[in-house]
Amino acid sequence: MLIRKSGLQYDLLDAALTTSSLQLGEITFATNLRALRLVKTQKVDCIINSPSNSDGLFLTQSLLEYQNSVYFLSKNKLKIDTIQDLKNYSLVGFQNANQYLGAEFSELSKTHKSYHEIASQKNQILMLFSERIQAIILEQRIFDYYRNQIDERIKAPFEVTKVKLFDQAPRYIACHDPHTAMLVNEAISQLKQTNLYQDILLNAERSYYKVTELTK
Repeated sequence: MLIRKSGLQYDLLDAALTTSSLQLGEITFATNLRALRLVKTQKVDCIINSPSNSDGLFLTQSLLEYQNSVYFLSKNKLKIDTIQDLKNYSLVGFQNANQYLGAEFSELSKTHKSYHEIASQKNQILMLFSERIQAIILEQRIFDYYRNQIDERIKAPFEVTKVKLFDQAPRYIACHDPHTAMLVNEAISQLKQTNLYQDILLNAERSYYKVTELTK
């Protein structure tokens, strides 16, 4: 199993497997792109946070849904009402974002001359507040976490505008073996029928969880 050993998705998966009397084996930490390579070469059994278009892998149901949004400094008054408006500004997404944010964004990312992706979500926020980039794309819980973490490093108290251009994004577990995927899927179903699932989500909303940052 390849996962981040902290954070909301880890807590949910760990609870699901425990509820079904299953156990995690060896845990490997990796960025999104490397994680896909590891599971496709069968060096790990499953990965967390898989895109829905992971060819050749077997997906579970969604473990949870994320809300990815565009963030920019309010003082810059960017005009962003549609996905196509993003091509007018320099933009940084999280790693492999073009696989998670829908077909329209995926196509735009191929021709956008000032768009790139980086693995460090904290660095995305630092780039925004240091005005090295005009806009970033991040999940709202992750943005709030790192914004609080770097508050003392922000020289000016900039206000931020958030634009929700994307649908809520489901997060799947992907496995190279269909039987393993079936077992994990059943475990997730059982967890969702308990109060524990909602309790973990509520704790996340109250910022009781932490995000583990992965680097190359």
